[in-house]
Amino acid sequence: MNIVSERLILRPWVEADKQPFADMSADSGVMEYLMPLTPEDASGGWIDRQLERLREHGMCFWAVQRRADGAFVGAVGLLPVSYNAHFTPAVEIGWRIARAYWGLGYAPEAARAVAVFGFEQLNLSEIVANTVPFNHKSRRVMAKLGMTHDSRDDFDHPRVPEGHPLRHQVLYRLTKDRWHSLPASPEA
Repeated sequence: MNIVSERLILRPWVEADKQPFADMSADSGVMEYLMPLTPEDASGGWIDRQLERLREHGMCFWAVQRRADGAFVGAVGLLPVSYNAHFTPAVEIGWRIARAYWGLGYAPEAARAVAVFGFEQLNLSEIVANTVPFNHKSRRVMAKLGMTHDSRDDFDHPRVPEGHPLRHQVLYRLTKDRWHSLPASPEA
């Protein structure tokens, strides 16, 4: 099953995605606000887990490719939050875009298509997203989606070690009702 937007196709992972994913995950700029992947995850373990989550939950971080030429752009998707926090159980939306494709609007376009899938196909009542306070690019994508932030929701990520600069996270939320009340935007 693919999710298609104006310029992108979000699809299940294939073997040919492993090297571009590993290259993207080795880019310090792409990974600046993410915990580093283990060598096993970078070489395909992360992708294998996405395929497993797709089978189990009907959602994952899908591989993103450009419709025009099939170029690998990154990973965007939905996942059930797998740790305990004040806002769980929840489903999170997230993205990781290769540096060559930054600034082209691919993250919000793909995220918007994923939100439509989550609300319309999976019938989710809410989608959340989180990042560190100083990740302004991701926070802009969250705002473009219509997600809202309340500082009372911010939290320390239980999977990030104490004292680590990525531990404190801001939480954004988007309810299905709010999604439907937002002004129509171009389908992405």
